[in-house]
Amino acid sequence: MKIDEVKKEAALTLAEISRVSETFASPVPELLGDVPSERISLSPQDFPVPELILFGLRKLCDLKSWGPFEKLRWGISAQFRKVQFSVTLQQFGLHLYIPVGTSADMQKEIVRYLQKIAKLAENCLRDQAKLQIEAGNVTIENQYHRFDGAYQFFRDRAKLAYESPPAEPVPFSWGKDGKQTGWSQQPWKYQIEGGYLAAAMLDAYFSRLEHLLVLVLSFTDFEPSSNGLVEFVGKKWGEKFQAIFDVRSDPDAARTFQQLQEMKEMVRNPMSHGGFRKKGTSFLFHLEDVGALPGLLTKEPRSFELWITPVPQRTYEELCKQLDAVDAFFERSKIAAGVRYAKSGLNVVFSADYRAAYHEASESLEDLEEFIRHQGNLTDRHRNMDY
Repeated sequence: MKIDEVKKEAALTLAEISRVSETFASPVPELLGDVPSERISLSPQDFPVPELILFGLRKLCDLKSWGPFEKLRWGISAQFRKVQFSVTLQQFGLHLYIPVGTSADMQKEIVRYLQKIAKLAENCLRDQAKLQIEAGNVTIENQYHRFDGAYQFFRDRAKLAYESPPAEPVPFSWGKDGKQTGWSQQPWKYQIEGGYLAAAMLDAYFSRLEHLLVLVLSFTDFEPSSNGLVEFVGKKWGEKFQAIFDVRSDPDAARTFQQLQEMKEMVRNPMSHGGFRKKGTSFLFHLEDVGALPGLLTKEPRSFELWITPVPQRTYEELCKQLDAVDAFFERSKIAAGVRYAKSGLNVVFSADYRAAYHEASESLEDLEEFIRHQGNLTDRHRNMDY
């Protein structure tokens, strides 16, 4: 819906908001002109996207905004039924400033009105959001460290569990003479817990992998327009990997892909799908006069440890070696610059000008590090000055 259409449709709603005189449009929100004000924190649950208020008041109500200033990103002063107010996005969130002594009912009315403005703005922006997303003109929030944090957490805890000594017996009964007559023991307690943690480690790694394969796209020749980015994100991890690397002509990439597939098939998939592998290979088949035998026969070693945990310590250690090898491959591959940028924690912008800047910065390690420092400084300035 276009802005003019929203204005026309919502004319009665918008009419109650009006511009205040320049006396009241102060960049110092604590004062509404010469009128002392009180500050009310607005809930993120009521206003999950504060910028909708900015867009609504500025574009739909034709009001002027001010800012950014130190620790304040933007503010707008206006009048509602002859009551002056300011709304600001600053450090610690969204705030409303109203004259001291304003009734509680009027406070609630202003907040409800701002919610109406935000809703109208959202209706106006839906089509634009859809077009921008389909065109790939978007920024992707970098969550690499969140996924990596989960991966490292489970990996470290699994190592500690596997290396813990057997749990001590726990007594639970004694005879009349006071001597212990019964106890319980869990000799494999920490091996079992290590298996749980190792499975979670692998799950977290593949989540990080899928996120990383999207972040690095801006450093490749990938074209995000025509809904290409949306479609790529919807692909399975293997399809993402093969879209970036040619596993048919690159032996290193093919070997890495095979390693990931084996880890996925032997450990992660069964744990993620109720303990079942593909094609019934997790089943036991019946053999007359013999009993039930594993469907894989000897293709998978059946050590006693597998009866204790699906991820024994030796399997965990092998997984760690393979995962480290995969990470080493990425850091020497054609997406090495994208991996380094992802690890910086900076968000990734897919607009044409940014993709060109990423490619230019990738020409040397020195250029890339300087580019990351520059982008980091811009981000820090935005955090420190605009909020």
